[in-house]
Amino acid sequence: MRAAAPSMTTPRPRIARLTGGARRFACHLTVHLTVTAALALTTFALPDLLHAQDSQEDASLPTALLANGVSFDGEMLVATGDVEVLYDGTRLTASRISYNQTTGALSIDGPIRLTESGTDTVVLASAAELDTELKNGILTSARMVIDQQMQLAAARLDVIDGRYLRMQKSVASTCEVCANRPVPMWEIRAQEIVHDSEARQLYFTNAHVRIMDVPVLWLPHLRVPDPTLERVNGFLVPEVRTDSTLGTGIEIPYFITIGDHRDLTVSPYLATNTTTLNLRYRQAFTNGDIEINGAVSDDDTTDGLRAYAEIEGDWTLRNGYALDIDLAAVSDTTYLSEYDISDSNYLKSTVNLSRYRTGEAIDGEITYSRYLGEGTNNDNPTVLGEFLYERYVQPWNLPGRLSYGFTASSYYRESNDDVDGSDVLRLGAESSWSGSKIFNSGLRLDNEASVYADAYFIRQNSDYDSTVLRGTASAETKLSWPLTRSTASGASEILEPILQLGWSDSVGGSVPDTDSLFIEFDEGNLLTLARFPGADRRETGLTSAAGLRFSHYGPTFDYAVTLGRVLYLEDTDGYSTSSGLSTTQSDWLLAARMAFNDRLSLYNRLLLGNDAEMTKWDTRLDYLRDTYSIGTTYSYVIADAVEDRDERINEFALDGEVILADNWTLTGEYRHDFENDEVTRAKLGIKFQNECTRVQIGLTRRYWDTDDLDPTTRVTFSVGFGAFATEQTKASTCAF
Repeated sequence: MRAAAPSMTTPRPRIARLTGGARRFACHLTVHLTVTAALALTTFALPDLLHAQDSQEDASLPTALLANGVSFDGEMLVATGDVEVLYDGTRLTASRISYNQTTGALSIDGPIRLTESGTDTVVLASAAELDTELKNGILTSARMVIDQQMQLAAARLDVIDGRYLRMQKSVASTCEVCANRPVPMWEIRAQEIVHDSEARQLYFTNAHVRIMDVPVLWLPHLRVPDPTLERVNGFLVPEVRTDSTLGTGIEIPYFITIGDHRDLTVSPYLATNTTTLNLRYRQAFTNGDIEINGAVSDDDTTDGLRAYAEIEGDWTLRNGYALDIDLAAVSDTTYLSEYDISDSNYLKSTVNLSRYRTGEAIDGEITYSRYLGEGTNNDNPTVLGEFLYERYVQPWNLPGRLSYGFTASSYYRESNDDVDGSDVLRLGAESSWSGSKIFNSGLRLDNEASVYADAYFIRQNSDYDSTVLRGTASAETKLSWPLTRSTASGASEILEPILQLGWSDSVGGSVPDTDSLFIEFDEGNLLTLARFPGADRRETGLTSAAGLRFSHYGPTFDYAVTLGRVLYLEDTDGYSTSSGLSTTQSDWLLAARMAFNDRLSLYNRLLLGNDAEMTKWDTRLDYLRDTYSIGTTYSYVIADAVEDRDERINEFALDGEVILADNWTLTGEYRHDFENDEVTRAKLGIKFQNECTRVQIGLTRRYWDTDDLDPTTRVTFSVGFGAFATEQTKASTCAF
């Protein structure tokens, strides 16, 4: 029978409360035995479990003791049989607890298990001897598990001054230790381990690092943070790399904390053909954060130092504004590719300031763009500027919705050459009205009318006037008739015929095309007159579009198909051939998407001409299973001089991941250029990861062969020891 006694609220001396509780138990076997301070042994002076308090505070905290039996002979109080003590969120279980009133000694017999609510620290021991103040003592056959990650075991554990734990002839590891796996993958055996519970640090003396019980490293002294400390100075997982251009080397990152909200990672990369210093700085603010990445290299590929820097940040400002920056700079055009930082042909820096509220939008952005590829003047970067202010209002005497706004854009080249160094500034104002009506039959009618006024200021381009004024008016009507039904399987289906009629006209002079070169014709702009991405080109004349949409939404299977086409009264001269919109009859647009049971997904967009010849084809297929995933991509675009593309794009890509066995994962990527019948990139990686070890090996081959870049093969290898388990893995640990 387990005993219990109600809590006592009047403070008394420790011994008096302990013995008084015992007398009550002797008289009433079924009452609660409650003490406030004498059984404060549940506040073991262990990491994150000790609550150092004065006698008055101890007297105000109730402690509940439950046991199968309690005896008191005037000097010794003994609780036996499934002893459980609850104190201030701490829970202690033992087989026997004795307290000597004369000497003040506490003796606890195990198995002992000590936990505290709100933490994941567990202390196990076979026996314990503590002093009256519970700040000094000895635990035998002790084991401590910190945050379900690191285990420390020793034949003897000394508690010193309520802060330090000293473990003699001890072993530490983050690996699971089970009956079927008694030898951990790695462990540190030491003559002594001291745990500082306040600094949350572990100090090893005469430490031997073992892998699969084989000694691999000896260190006279070693300091590591315990798993509860999230940020601390120290080395991160190193990486060994072999590169056909840079040679063989190793990168060793070192993490440095700078206060609570800043840190710096210094990563020297030393290889046979390069000496590189990588840096990363991060800082968190009350209203945002910033991250700075950079590197400086001295290598054998070029003369002099090479470097790059990138700054990313975002802040929430007053009055609802948001500021985002993404700045980048590089010393030469091939540095990013050679050091596997980025494969992009453009280096962009942007600063964006925006605010979006109900009925109002403000967005301004400045972009500095530099081309890193071949065939153009890399010393002729451009600066782009965009500004938008738009507001929606609901007039009382006018149905529908009215919007108005102001826009601006600029295009500046760092060149003084005529035409090639053309600079453009555009200022614009626009207003539009839109309204819709749904009839009883389900037919929906949408109407929209817009007017645009633009002023252009052009420099260094003799083909155009220096100042140009343009005005555009447009009107369009859209008809759609959604037809719905439910199937016997519980799926919903929608069949929607759609039709659009539109007209627009522009007056004023001609202007250079600076922001409407690349046009994407898809299901998103099938029914609109604003198919140009910028304001330099606007559709004119009579136009119409027709299409059919079908959607199926089922319990396990969803898909949608869109078929459509655009018709013009006369040829349009603003669209490129590859856009599919360059003649009086656009290409047929066929777009489809599919998702099956969260495992199979497909997206497809196809443009077909009257002769059934493909103009553009983009498709992506993903298949997900519990043990593997596969993704494929195919892209096809015809050659187009307007878009500065001399040959077709005809590429296939495959990527995937396979779980080979428990803790083993294989990843791969493959890209093939059918136009030139060559592989452009291949990548293979294998990773082993369990709760305490992570090993990664990667092989990458880049096949590009240009005047500035040679084909490159890169091999990477990294090993990390620590706690890499997911929450699910940690929860299923068999360590105790």
